[in-house]
Amino acid sequence: MADKNSAVAVILASHGYMAKEALRSAEMIVGKQDNCAYLAVTEDLNLDQAKEKMNQMYDELDTSNGTIIICDILGGTPSNVSGTFCLEKDNILVLSGLNLPMLLDLFTNRNRSLAELAESLEKSYNMGFQNISDRFKEEEQDEDGSGIL
Repeated sequence: MADKNSAVAVILASHGYMAKEALRSAEMIVGKQDNCAYLAVTEDLNLDQAKEKMNQMYDELDTSNGTIIICDILGGTPSNVSGTFCLEKDNILVLSGLNLPMLLDLFTNRNRSLAELAESLEKSYNMGFQNISDRFKEEEQDEDGSGIL
């Protein structure tokens, strides 16, 4: 884990509690993360309330080294709030497609620049999608030559 003073701030935003649970899952693997927050957009939270919550989170974080906001999907309330938010603040990177490989990459490289993280996280996102069925079948075929599991 990077030192809080050198690490970018992180805000995860999702429909429901996906962001909260993704953060908990990542912390199980890489340890507790400081300077992080999550926004859970629930049915009882409107766009203005979500924006206000994100503003509060942002104000509570150390954003001196930049901020990364990762949303679950493009076009939903979490990404709409984040997208408009990045227009109002400086040194913010907003991404969609929240997943565990991205978070693990982010949390093990938080002392890098936003530009470096953007490139790295895009690769992590793409590498996170694999056809595991085919991979296991290929490995099994390589081991015994039969292709039968």
